[in-house]
Amino acid sequence: MRARTKAAPWQDLDLVLAASSYAADAHCADVRKATTIPYLSHLWAVAALALEHGADDEQVAAALLHDVVEDHGGKQRLAEVRRRFGKGVADLVEALSDSVVDTSSGEEKASWCERKAAYLAHLAEADGRVALVSACDKLHNARAILADLRSTGAEVWDRFNAKDPHLQLWYYEALTETLKPKVPEPLGEELERTVAAIRAEVERPDGEAS
Repeated sequence: MRARTKAAPWQDLDLVLAASSYAADAHCADVRKATTIPYLSHLWAVAALALEHGADDEQVAAALLHDVVEDHGGKQRLAEVRRRFGKGVADLVEALSDSVVDTSSGEEKASWCERKAAYLAHLAEADGRVALVSACDKLHNARAILADLRSTGAEVWDRFNAKDPHLQLWYYEALTETLKPKVPEPLGEELERTVAAIRAEVERPDGEAS
C-alpha cells in the first residue's frame, strides 16, 4: 500500500470502515470480561494503537477483525472475511487467531495452555506486520488487566479461563519477549513496561497500597 501523507492519510478508508461495521455486527452482543463495556471498544482501541504505530489500512482492518474468527464462526467465518475483505486482511486475521474452531457449532477449542503455547510458537515465525497488530492487541489487554488489578485486586483473575496469575504472567512475558524485537521500539517498550507492572502488582504483599 502507498505511504500515508497529510493530504491522503488513508490508504483505503472504505476497507477500514467496512471492517469496523462488520466487526460491530459480529460482536454486537459481546462485552469485555465481567463488564458491560461493548467488546467493540477493544477492537477500536487495538486499531487505534496499530494506526499510531505505523500500521497500513489492511493491518487496521485486521485489527478490527482479529477476534471475529476465533469468537464467531471459525473457518467458515474466515472464508467470509476472505471473500469480503481480501486475502491480505484474511491472512492477517488468521495469523492473529489462536484458534479457528467454530465454538458456536459445538466444537471445542484446545486447552488454554496448548493454544497459548502454539500461538507463541506461531508468533516466533510471524512477520512484522502480524507482530505489530498482535502487540497492539496484547498491549490493550495488558493495560486493562493492570487497571483492573489496581482497582479491584486479585479477583480480576477469576474472569479468565486460566485463573492462575502466574500462568497469565508466563504468557504475557513470553509474548513480550517474542514480539518486542519485531515491532516498533516504542510499542515493544510500552508492552514490556505494562507487563512488568502487572508482575509488580501480582507480587505485591497483601494489603500494601498500590
